Amino acid sequence: MRNKLLYLTLFAATAILCSCDKDTEGMTWITSYPTLEILGDEEVVLYVGDSFADDGCYAELEGEDVSDQIITTSDLDVSDVGTYSVSYIIYNSDGFSASASRTIYVVDPTSVATIYWAEVENSYNGAHYYDAPINITDNGNGTYQIDDVLGGYYFNGVYPGYEPSYDFHAEMNISVADDGTVTQVGTVGSWYWDDEDLEIVSGYYDSSTGIITLSILFSDMDMSVTLRPITK
Repeated sequence: MRNKLLYLTLFAATAILCSCDKDTEGMTWITSYPTLEILGDEEVVLYVGDSFADDGCYAELEGEDVSDQIITTSDLDVSDVGTYSVSYIIYNSDGFSASASRTIYVVDPTSVATIYWAEVENSYNGAHYYDAPINITDNGNGTYQIDDVLGGYYFNGVYPGYEPSYDFHAEMNISVADDGTVTQVGTVGSWYWDDEDLEIVSGYYDSSTGIITLSILFSDMDMSVTLRPITK
């Protein structure tokens, strides 16, 4: 029995070594990893119709400039309000990579339909969060859609990093009257807590500053949301 066990052990070790040889064939045992450094601002604000000149990215490998080996991709569309990115990636000879990205906000300071930095406060426990990017889009029928009427309270504040596994964006349609009054249109869309009551109690759009203020009632909790348009 002991000889059989010894034989099986030697056979398994040999198989593992052979497997490793095949998996690592063509690879060096020591590899150097490339590094990337974004040149210019990591976040850029453009107005609709602006041109964009990418400042690029610097790459280094083993002390040498290899920036010409960077692969750059982007989904940027300067004709449409939205959040876009420019992505950079570089590989070494063993296939290991380094990556970085630049965020670009294309905004329209003359419209309700643009991108905002949100500030939200919950009077129930005093929780206070800042700087969630909130998109408002034009539905084309006189109404607008806010992609999170809670101003990032959950996706940016309470549970950052949980999306996309969980949907913490409470989408809601609104209308904006000539006097700036903001009112809710319909009910909140499907999201993580779609069985809870959520409504806009009052709201106001200041056309001179572009700022939107909302008083929200969510599941017996009072919240105040302030949306400040992103500008240059």
